[in-house]
Amino acid sequence: MSAPAVLADQPAVGGTRAANRRAERWLWIIVIGGVLLVLARAAGDGSANPLLGALVLGLVIVAYQRVLLAWESMLALILVVILFIPIRRYTVGANLPIELEPYRIVIGLVIACWLCAVAADPAVRVRRTGLEWPIGTLLIVMLLSMTANIGRVNAASTMVVKQFSFFISYLVLAYFIVSVIRSRSAIDAMIRLLVGGTTIVALASLFEWRTGINLFNWYGRAMPFLHYVDEGLPPVRGHGVRARGSAQHSIALSAALILMIPLAIYLYRRHKRAIWLGCAGILTLGALSTGSRTGTTMLIALFFSFLCIKPRDTVRLLPMLLPMLIVVQVVMPGTLGTMKSLLNPSYVVKEQSYDTGGGAGRIADLGPALARWSSQPFLGSGFGTKVADPNAAAGSDQQILDDQWLGSLLEIGALGVLSLIWLYGRAIRRLTRRARSDTGPDGWLATGLASSIIAFAVGMLTFDAFAFVQVTFLSFILLAIASVLTMRDADDEPRTAGAAVPLQLARADA
Repeated sequence: MSAPAVLADQPAVGGTRAANRRAERWLWIIVIGGVLLVLARAAGDGSANPLLGALVLGLVIVAYQRVLLAWESMLALILVVILFIPIRRYTVGANLPIELEPYRIVIGLVIACWLCAVAADPAVRVRRTGLEWPIGTLLIVMLLSMTANIGRVNAASTMVVKQFSFFISYLVLAYFIVSVIRSRSAIDAMIRLLVGGTTIVALASLFEWRTGINLFNWYGRAMPFLHYVDEGLPPVRGHGVRARGSAQHSIALSAALILMIPLAIYLYRRHKRAIWLGCAGILTLGALSTGSRTGTTMLIALFFSFLCIKPRDTVRLLPMLLPMLIVVQVVMPGTLGTMKSLLNPSYVVKEQSYDTGGGAGRIADLGPALARWSSQPFLGSGFGTKVADPNAAAGSDQQILDDQWLGSLLEIGALGVLSLIWLYGRAIRRLTRRARSDTGPDGWLATGLASSIIAFAVGMLTFDAFAFVQVTFLSFILLAIASVLTMRDADDEPRTAGAAVPLQLARADA
């Protein structure tokens, strides 16, 4: 009985071998053709480097396609681009109505491939986040706000489409992460990449604070297809410049670095390696190098969040704050004094109460903004219709608001703000419940994620967070990791031999 079976299999094996030989022949044809094209270009005008780079990159992808084209690898590529290629500072030359930036190209290609795989491969599925109700409600409110203000939407159609597509990209990336990150090894690898990458950014920020040189401004010289948009020299605050690093603004950089500190603490608690505690310290120094009160406020919010969620364990970690303060004073002399002065309540009230039109202080913005909101309290003036102008008159629609909650209140009204509160509040509630019931590594991960989300929500009071793409992406990435940790695991496939051990996922609340 076995012989016929072997004979029956032979045609299939022979067909596979023939297909492999054909693929190998085509590969050699492409390689030889590419080499000849590179030589011809070098013999002509000598600009063969881009072609040679494309050929080498293609060969590397072919050689390591099982690793490089895995969904986890594609996600890692997205994270690297978001962390290290400054958004709004580099564009790719193209005659398109929108700015073609590297992160848009990478995210667009990866998400398009993933959606095609979802449509064609039953094994690739879109998984639930457990946050569908608040997300759905928020999207409905956004659409209703635009419908109720159709005239304003038509007048600012380009900006509305741009802002709405941005927000959809945040959600799609979150669902992509939830769908492809399903094992403990995958989620830890993702967190290590985030913490390690932001630590490198923090080190570069410290260098920029000391020297005024931004290490992320040289890409255009190495990659001619990237066009650098010069944003001028960074301002000075205290004893150094306000570092901007790979972010759009110093405030956004401080917020992004602060969000990663709890993940570094989780890695330290999980692996007991001092290097992760060192990363947390470097992230703190990097955030302080921005001279941002928002970052310091978020740092305080992190501390109190840890204290409320895991009070005993947090108290045990308090002795580590003393050497951290000493390091800050030695490495960045004068920074603590500068932050103390900037956070002085009387100084803050005086500084933020000035009224100079479009650049008025945060406190001065409250009265005029709330007066405008009162005319459209429920759905606001339309999502994406507000175009900030530094030269706008005080109280106008174009006035800059360094307060994302206030800006959202104006654009999508009270219903939209309540939807945002529901989104963050539900994630925080689920994470806090998991943190208090789990004394192991997952409990510390839940604590760190909840603290970061709380800190981001607090930071939204002092800067227009959604206007800064990098830190907003990071906040939705944290929401996605939180969903992986806390969502119901009922629809997972059965584990096969040799597969990664899945996370022990908690049941989501209804």
